[in-house]
Amino acid sequence: MGRLYWFNLKQAVRNKNEMFWSLLFPLILGTLFGLTFGKGSSMMEKMNPIPVAVVKEGNAIFETFLHALDEDTIALTEMEEDEAEAALKEGTIEGIFYSRSTPALSVSGVQIQESILTALLEGYLQNQQMMEKIGEKNPLGLLKASGTISDYRDYIGKTGAGGNELDDTLSYFFALISMACLFGAFTGMTTAVNLRADQSALAARRSVAPTGRLKLVISEMLADFTILYLNICVLLLYLHFVLGISFGDKWPMLIPVCVLGSMTGIAWGIFIGSLRIGDGCKIGLLVGSSLVMSFLSGLMFGGMKYILEKHMPILNRINPAALIADAFYSISVYENISRYRMNLILLGVITAALVLAGFLKLRRERYDSL
Repeated sequence: MGRLYWFNLKQAVRNKNEMFWSLLFPLILGTLFGLTFGKGSSMMEKMNPIPVAVVKEGNAIFETFLHALDEDTIALTEMEEDEAEAALKEGTIEGIFYSRSTPALSVSGVQIQESILTALLEGYLQNQQMMEKIGEKNPLGLLKASGTISDYRDYIGKTGAGGNELDDTLSYFFALISMACLFGAFTGMTTAVNLRADQSALAARRSVAPTGRLKLVISEMLADFTILYLNICVLLLYLHFVLGISFGDKWPMLIPVCVLGSMTGIAWGIFIGSLRIGDGCKIGLLVGSSLVMSFLSGLMFGGMKYILEKHMPILNRINPAALIADAFYSISVYENISRYRMNLILLGVITAALVLAGFLKLRRERYDSL
């Protein structure tokens, strides 16, 4: 297995076309993005307070919390429920807070302003639950806990919902990374072709070798994954240290995204390579599908993912490029990792399904003659 892995690794590195699409092309495109956008501009610096309404329903503590944020992060207006809902439909406000015993929020869409409002409410609810638990187990600790929470206003004023400054150009770079992952499908497709004896002289020789098909597939996939993963790491380091793109301070959380993203790209290529169609059709299908998925993740138009989330959210759940980009977005913006975790789970399911489908198709291949 080790010798097969090393052989496949050297073979992948020597393939100039695949190295170009999985490494050089994303670096070139990232450089062009950097020249176009610069280092980005912090939305928190140029964005006015978000206009919102509060419907009073008896929760004085929550209302005090909102008023503490007024004129800094949000522009708060007290309204009756009917008046607030009409204003939300007209677009004069971005959201409605309901100060019930369990506060609630209504928003008009899924843009960055609505994400900030959602994060504010989630943060309040988490702090409320924490205070209740502290009160039950250690009443003396309430004073210290309340002092910590009192700094929440300054925290919100300086940073985004996840502790980092929000940048309206980051979505393009996140989509660029997801595209680089999907372009690893070129390597995966070559792997599948090299395992089909009717399409490659190398595969024909392998088919009569005593080495099992499973070992061949695993060694090829591991080698392809190693190269693609290292290429993605190089891209991240280039974007961060050369172009100055910030990915926040949670770098360890980037590793699972890069790992799963690389595996997804390889698996997608193996699946396409295992199809019984011509080489030209395979290349066209691979390029077309990768570009379409990248477009839907926001590579060409940053707001595309938000439009789909509003009108057809299922596409964002089954599009690997959108899941990869959204995982990076979740790390940079949200403190709560539930959205990040869900992206990884969906990405893992898609990857496993592609690997299984590709392996089953390659395993069933039989030839009358070669």
